[in-house]
Amino acid sequence: MRKDMASSAVLNARVRGPLRLLLGQLPRLLFRLLFVFPLLLLAYLSLQQAWRFPRLVSGEWTLQHWAATLQGHNSLLSSMGLSLLLSGSVALLAATSGFAVSGAVMQQKRARRWLSLAYFPYLIAPVVFAAMLQFYFVRMGWSGTLGGVVLAQYLFVFPYAVLFFSGFWTDRMRNLIAQARTLGASSREVWLRILWPLGRPVLAMGLFQCFLLSWFEYGLTRLLGVGKVQTLTIQTVLYVQEANPHLAAVASLLMIVPAMLLLLINRQLLLRKTSGLQ
Repeated sequence: MRKDMASSAVLNARVRGPLRLLLGQLPRLLFRLLFVFPLLLLAYLSLQQAWRFPRLVSGEWTLQHWAATLQGHNSLLSSMGLSLLLSGSVALLAATSGFAVSGAVMQQKRARRWLSLAYFPYLIAPVVFAAMLQFYFVRMGWSGTLGGVVLAQYLFVFPYAVLFFSGFWTDRMRNLIAQARTLGASSREVWLRILWPLGRPVLAMGLFQCFLLSWFEYGLTRLLGVGKVQTLTIQTVLYVQEANPHLAAVASLLMIVPAMLLLLINRQLLLRKTSGLQ
């Protein structure tokens, strides 16, 4: 009897161990599934010839949508190039100016009060913000131009850059700058020998963040671009409105893949910065 009870307890322990491990890993597996499933669905739609109700899976595989895109039969590649140019310009301008302005703001006595003004563009929807700018852009002739969209997105992304880089200017950093100037360092030497080496990882992360904000922006570009600035986000929404899920899936993948690569690079920089602080 005792042997049977002992063997039963051992068996229960052997069963509960893997079961407990599986239950512990279940949330992580579900999260990964939720993350991967949309990408798999987009890839599936981009490789399908057509979908007919009520079949769940069509089975008619084709590369014609990708071939048409790569051969220039649609405007997705040109829209992607335009989006890269637009987002790269906005990110570079916003990150560099935001880093400098945040340093000047954080040196003021009422820095937090001045910094709170940077939240204003995010208190309203981007479309409302664009509507506020539209009158002035039309009067200046900037509406419907690439330069006008760059300026509009810059006005939207720049406050975020100021908020992002404000965390860099800690008391330790300000004391280090003051000590360097006390020892005779010029402003140029402070930037080249202190701020640039220490702020390079933060600048890279801020640049990626600003790029992603501009990359996925739709409302400002749609309203102030008046349909003439055909970015990748504009093209994706147009294909969705045209009920063309296959080219919409191709456009979505072209929009998501570069963003995912930037997020991975941003994660590596963040981990490197964390390990460096430790």
